[in-house]
Amino acid sequence: MRKARLAFDEGMRGTYWIRVVLCGGIVGMAWYLLSAVLLSLFAPDLLAAVQSGAIYPRWDGAIFLAIDLMMGIWTIWLYSAIAPRYGAKPTTAVIAAVAWWIIKTLQSAKWAGLGLIPLRVILVPLGTTLVAAVLASLLGAWLYDKVDRPLAKDLAAR
Repeated sequence: MRKARLAFDEGMRGTYWIRVVLCGGIVGMAWYLLSAVLLSLFAPDLLAAVQSGAIYPRWDGAIFLAIDLMMGIWTIWLYSAIAPRYGAKPTTAVIAAVAWWIIKTLQSAKWAGLGLIPLRVILVPLGTTLVAAVLASLLGAWLYDKVDRPLAKDLAAR
């Protein structure tokens, strides 16, 4: 138990939060744009079902962008936390992406379970959003690994 706690503490001390936030923001923006394009191309039925089933006024797209930015930051935080154990490589970024996708999918699936969205229209978006999550996470992990740590410290000091 002591070794596991020590490894966790050392991994978290090595996290550069400015890099997590900046790269995570890019991941969130990439997710937002990729999922919008992919859903428009491959899941117009889902978009129509969501719009037709709305009983309350729709939220502005800025709310969804803010949520996606926070999710991107969480994904890069997860990547930075597991990279010391699994290595800073694309496979680790894919693991973080799949974790993000599972959480997002389980949260979204409840709307089908409540009968607000037909189950048949939610299946195609699952695959397209997995592609978007993996691509966005690979981009963010690559940036996270490429950003110079002293440069990140300088930005944080300003």
